[in-house]
Amino acid sequence: MRAFLCIGIVAALAMASGAIAMLASQSQGMDAISVAHAQTETSGCSVAATRTLSSSAIRACESCGAKLEVFPHCPPEPFNVVLVLTGYAAPGTSAERLAQRWTEAAIEALAMPSNPHVQVGVVYVRRTAIIRSELTNREGDVSRASRVDRVPVGAASGDWPCYSCGFEQAARVLGESDRGRNAVVFIGGMVEWPLIEHDDDSYYRDWLRGARNAKGAAETLIVGCPWTTDCKEGAGFPWYREASPGYYFSTAGPGRFAGAIEDLVPGPLLIAVESLAIDETVPVELAYLVGSAVPAPTDYDPATGRLRWSFTAPITDSLPITLTYRVKPRDSLSAAITTTFAGGRVLLTDTDYLTRTLLAPSTVLTITGACAPIVTPTATPTKTNIPPTPSATPTSSPTATATLIPQPVYLPLSLREVPCTRTQPADVVLVMDASTSMEEPAGDGRTKIEAARSAAVAFIELLQLDVDDQAAIIAFNSDARIVIGLSGDGDALVSALDGITTASQTCLVCGLEAAGEALQSDSRIIANQPVVILLTDGRSNPRPASEAVDEAARLKADGVVIFTIGLGAELDDAALTAIASKPSFAFRASDGTALEEIYREIAVTLPGPADCYWGRRRADPRRSSRSSSGALCASDSTASPAIATPSAS
Repeated sequence: MRAFLCIGIVAALAMASGAIAMLASQSQGMDAISVAHAQTETSGCSVAATRTLSSSAIRACESCGAKLEVFPHCPPEPFNVVLVLTGYAAPGTSAERLAQRWTEAAIEALAMPSNPHVQVGVVYVRRTAIIRSELTNREGDVSRASRVDRVPVGAASGDWPCYSCGFEQAARVLGESDRGRNAVVFIGGMVEWPLIEHDDDSYYRDWLRGARNAKGAAETLIVGCPWTTDCKEGAGFPWYREASPGYYFSTAGPGRFAGAIEDLVPGPLLIAVESLAIDETVPVELAYLVGSAVPAPTDYDPATGRLRWSFTAPITDSLPITLTYRVKPRDSLSAAITTTFAGGRVLLTDTDYLTRTLLAPSTVLTITGACAPIVTPTATPTKTNIPPTPSATPTSSPTATATLIPQPVYLPLSLREVPCTRTQPADVVLVMDASTSMEEPAGDGRTKIEAARSAAVAFIELLQLDVDDQAAIIAFNSDARIVIGLSGDGDALVSALDGITTASQTCLVCGLEAAGEALQSDSRIIANQPVVILLTDGRSNPRPASEAVDEAARLKADGVVIFTIGLGAELDDAALTAIASKPSFAFRASDGTALEEIYREIAVTLPGPADCYWGRRRADPRRSSRSSSGALCASDSTASPAIATPSAS
């Protein structure tokens, strides 16, 4: 059977995250694929399209299947909340515990896991203000950002509040989003100026100035004051009056405060797809096979070769609308040519009657030439010699025949494999253990961290960064940090590996949460397959491995492919297997040399499974080659013997 390679032209502007997993699964089995994306500038809806051919080359007597998939997506309008947290309370006291309790109550009331349209940011206020988290729906990120350091205020610490700074940063986080769907939640109190040796009401005025600025960016300002001393009963100024009516809460515990936040969260405001018009143009060298399209086109113009499909609401959001049809070379075509599918377009109209036109992607088809005529061989008569019949036939005595014992027979078998071709580039996040145990020997003369750096460098070199592949690097120990976000700059990625330092503990879930954050960044190419490769040499602590398994499940539900690598002997094999997308994606490395081979194997098979190769044989990285889309493919295998056992004759 003839194998065809992928031929595609990819043009990506933006796409909803939920559609990417479908792009990977729906396109399998087709050989020529190209992708295009568009993002509406006004409604927020997006649309993506892929065009796929069943073959990249045909003869003039053959036909070719074409498939167009269209992915509409209209995300819900977000509800944005910024938590403004003050850093003033005596550490280790009930005041500090109260402040954290109120903060946790606010986060719980927002119920981000069940409200995907709720986006939350965190701002931390002391002498200045710091944005601890931009708007996100990841509750774990918000919880970590809200664990702030607290100090005594004023002369005891030399630390003074800048309320206006905090509210200014909150407005910056909200940006140009719809004020009617924004809220600011302030958790803290008013510093009493006599206690900090001030002779005027400058802090009160600073608070008023900041609060009014915040209300310019958000319709609702909620104030929660956990402490009696600094709330309206003890403060010298009526600062609390700047809270939105009915949204000031103090000292009675966080119950009513959290309840008000929960009641404030609106349901998702949806914009839907009202209609789609899809035009497809058949190249002039080809003819549409009438009646082959599924579904049937709304209109077909034989003069121009243009097919049109029209769809109206209800249209399933984030699922592909699939169109298929067949074409064949025109009868007059006999010479070899290359023709291009181009000129198609998708017109999306949303329920606000805002439209966006997407040019369908281009794909190339090669016609190799005319088919050879069928030649029927002419039978040649042969002369038959008939021997004379003997007058008498001698009869011989029967001879005993030995019984053959079955033996193995070695038959040479030459195998030419169909390449395991990746139909789309990848955004790969390397999540690397940076615990102190990584400074221990790796068993090959290097430390584990040195072996991990070397293996990661080899992996990065196997990616096709000059096309569309990207990589990011996460280091984790007691927490996790993004050493470098998604990037196609190989030198920058290698440099970032050198900057990884070790510390105590092995928080697996922290590494996976940071990987999810990296895959949600603005650098993400939404057409790329998201992949996470987690390396660790120990068991999860201080947070349990079950949290890492749960976080991995969330990532996999979003279409992320996860590989795990355990280095050494002190491992939680069950957890690493559960975290991986499938058991065959969980690897174990005995030393640094084995680690490099595993990274190379993942790079060669990325993102497909190991059994993509005949007989589950591993591709030799030294014999690997790249496909035109930037993927790595298996080379032709060498001849290998097959063993057969004949029956006795």
